[in-house]
Amino acid sequence: MTALGAWQKFGVRNAEMAKRIEETPFDEPLRFAFAGDSGAWVDPTAEAIFAQLVQQVGECEPLFFANLGDFAGPGTLERHQAYLRLVEALRIPNICVVGNHDLDDPTGWALWEQVHGPMNFEFGLGYARFVAIHAAARPGRHDRREPPEAVQGPREEDLHFLESALSRADEPHRVVLMHMRPYLDGRYAPHENWGFGRYESEFLQILRRHRVKLVCCAHGLAFDEHVHDGVRFVMSGGGGSGLCSHRRGSCTEGDGRPEDRGALFHFVEVAIAPDGSISARVELAFADPGTSRYRFSD
Repeated sequence: MTALGAWQKFGVRNAEMAKRIEETPFDEPLRFAFAGDSGAWVDPTAEAIFAQLVQQVGECEPLFFANLGDFAGPGTLERHQAYLRLVEALRIPNICVVGNHDLDDPTGWALWEQVHGPMNFEFGLGYARFVAIHAAARPGRHDRREPPEAVQGPREEDLHFLESALSRADEPHRVVLMHMRPYLDGRYAPHENWGFGRYESEFLQILRRHRVKLVCCAHGLAFDEHVHDGVRFVMSGGGGSGLCSHRRGSCTEGDGRPEDRGALFHFVEVAIAPDGSISARVELAFADPGTSRYRFSD
């Protein structure tokens, strides 16, 4: 039986990758990479861009890579198989977080669990605890006319899992991995619905209660980095599916920093130091390794 066949039968892919991550030795700081929205729908161009990003991730050699959702839209078995073929070349462990477009197909929920396992899971590495949660409760495209409180990301059961996992964590530093981000006072206008309003306050309270300093997510088709109430939210939605025309690009002239809210095909590499300080760089597709112009840190 192939590895793909085993995962389909037992739904253990994320669990096996998480075990590999936990067993990975590393030199400080702890480095990992993530991206999202690499395949929200069938698109050969998106697949080619993501294949290039996979190659670049491999060259950077982080400890692991996380795809934060919308990589197998509409969520059929064929699309999951196509994605897994794209990441076969990665020598490092790589995990998958569910996105809303991964659940568009009527079979999407069952197939996700059949291939990847539970949508909520956790793992530890050195001095950091990583908790991945379902935050894509409403499949399909969100209606921009909806009020923020109508847009749901994580469900109540997802928040219960997050609370429980963080309560048990012995590691001093905690990272949340999810597809959709909270509303954050309309940060993503004119696409306010890139962030969820339902259960937002409950979610933010959990982060504060358990001293979470970093949330990695996708869903918005751009790069964005923002600190809200002491928590750094990093959105990486430039995996290949498309880019938002409302965001500044790498060639934008004039004042301002396009790296803050950039329309970029990219992945993000984060380094967490033992004291919890964070530094990161945004690696553009087709750029030479280590030449990123876009960086941020504490």
